[in-house]
Amino acid sequence: MDFTQNGYPKAWLPACGEGLVPARVTAVHKDRYEVAGDAGKTYAVLKRSAFAGKSAAEEFPAVGDFVALRREEAGDSLIMKLLPRTSRFSRSHFSGHAAGYVKTVLAQTVAANFDYVFLMSSLNHDFNVARMERYLAMAYHSGARPVIILTKADVAQNKAEKLEEVRAVAGETPIHMISAHTGQGMGELAAYFAPGKTAVFLGSSGVGKSSLVNALAGEEVMTVKDIREDD
Repeated sequence: MDFTQNGYPKAWLPACGEGLVPARVTAVHKDRYEVAGDAGKTYAVLKRSAFAGKSAAEEFPAVGDFVALRREEAGDSLIMKLLPRTSRFSRSHFSGHAAGYVKTVLAQTVAANFDYVFLMSSLNHDFNVARMERYLAMAYHSGARPVIILTKADVAQNKAEKLEEVRAVAGETPIHMISAHTGQGMGELAAYFAPGKTAVFLGSSGVGKSSLVNALAGEEVMTVKDIREDD
């Protein structure tokens, strides 16, 4: 399948509509969106009449979504519609009256249109097989392919034992043991980054998500944080 510069399948271009172009949401700031398209990065807002009556929890754009965009010469571009999703992560939240007598569970999409979910766990004191099982369930539910990434292999102890524990719950899910610091195992990840492919990273704070992103990008694009023991 051929893709536009921003990763949108060219075969889907007719879904945009005449005079509109596809763009991808890269960040959400309340009512304003950062989007990337073939013409570069810009900001956009929803065309209110186009989204009137829709549920903000499910039908509004999230990070990774493709949208049909009307570019404006001055000011923010306009998002005219949300384009079809191939996968998504959702989280539940409650909505209801202030008095708390009526509550409704809503599913809010937080990321969309990814091919792989990198389920990350460090091989130090963050290592937790039960958590990895929960990650696997979330990943399969999303519609994307899970990939287990075990980080900090350069400083870990009992690596062989921990690897066997993960294999016991992983099934056919690929497992990669890496170190973003030394480069160990990084070459194995290249196969997941073919043109038009997208991966999301799931793991606790300090597990190595930012370090891995920086190593893959070849530059510091994310701030590295220490592990929070209560996360």
